[in-house]
Amino acid sequence: MKNKEFVRSVNSFDARFDERLFLFLMILFLLFVGCLYIYNVGSMQAHRLHKPEYYFVFRQFMAIIIGFILMMVAYNLPLELYRKVLPFIYFTTLFLLMVVFFFPAINGSHRWIKLPLINFQPSELAKFTSVVYLAHYLEKKSEKLSDFLRGFMPAMILLGVLAALILLEPDYGTSFLIMAVSITVMFIGGASLKHILGIIAFTIPPMSVLLFNGYHRERLLSFLNPWDYYHSSGYQLVQSLIAVGSGGMFGKGLGNSVQKLYFLPEAHTDFIYSIISEEFGFFGALIILFVMLSIFFEIKKIAMRCEDKYKRLLCLGVAITFMYQSLLHIGVTLGLLPTKGIALPFVSYGGSSMMISLFMIGIVLRCRKELE
Repeated sequence: MKNKEFVRSVNSFDARFDERLFLFLMILFLLFVGCLYIYNVGSMQAHRLHKPEYYFVFRQFMAIIIGFILMMVAYNLPLELYRKVLPFIYFTTLFLLMVVFFFPAINGSHRWIKLPLINFQPSELAKFTSVVYLAHYLEKKSEKLSDFLRGFMPAMILLGVLAALILLEPDYGTSFLIMAVSITVMFIGGASLKHILGIIAFTIPPMSVLLFNGYHRERLLSFLNPWDYYHSSGYQLVQSLIAVGSGGMFGKGLGNSVQKLYFLPEAHTDFIYSIISEEFGFFGALIILFVMLSIFFEIKKIAMRCEDKYKRLLCLGVAITFMYQSLLHIGVTLGLLPTKGIALPFVSYGGSSMMISLFMIGIVLRCRKELE
């Protein structure tokens, strides 16, 4: 009898170890690929800015170190703590999203708070805030979700305020991501499909007015036919498609990208998947997508083992955020979605995105720890 219990305990330990190890190895793989390509592509960008060739990869490496520290902090914090300090988290995020407008615009957008050593992007914090808020709200108000005014709308208003501020920066990609994740988690958490479709229908007219005016109209048309706008708003997409198409099945080989030679802007951030596709081809790009899907399903597996609704929705919110963000990035590089600046999780250059992403992985690992 004791031998059977010992075997079960060993098997249980192995399952837990393998589960966490697999998730960790997948993330390490993406971090390695990211640093490799940030150096590969970023050295060209650094040269253009008269910086050392290691400038971007060094900054990314520092963000990864800070991110791992934050991940360990999250791993050792009880999940109930986020619920207790949720008002502070929400209003801090709201405050930072307003403060960002007082800092100089970078590339036409007020997305960053310039600090002595780093530029912090509050919209990345908003992703974490929205996930924690929804997990808490949907567990606490589960009985009122069927009531549109008292159950459904309060959550959508509070999250809509965050998304609206991000939209004004402007950062359409992150704003859309937050609302898409919020609506999906709301539906999983028990919100009425009728209410969700009603909100979507309500937002279509104002969004249509926004999209079909001036510059935004041209951006939309350039997405539909980028070659007609090659010398203006369609330039990035055309260069991205050239990179992906020229990679073929097996790619040109590491370091042999042509598009990174100043042809494709933001190649180390918003279009890093294009360069990976160019150098490693269809199969290399497919491996990255497979790893992203593996991370999603691994986190989802942890979520479905959580009996507590708050913890389950917390994990699912993180998983859906990573998956939607990955699909948005890949969709943009392939011309399947309008061009919006959004990072590929754990791969693209960006300190704020990296630190928040690793912190959220720490939360997932904490969820797994609390299952024991």
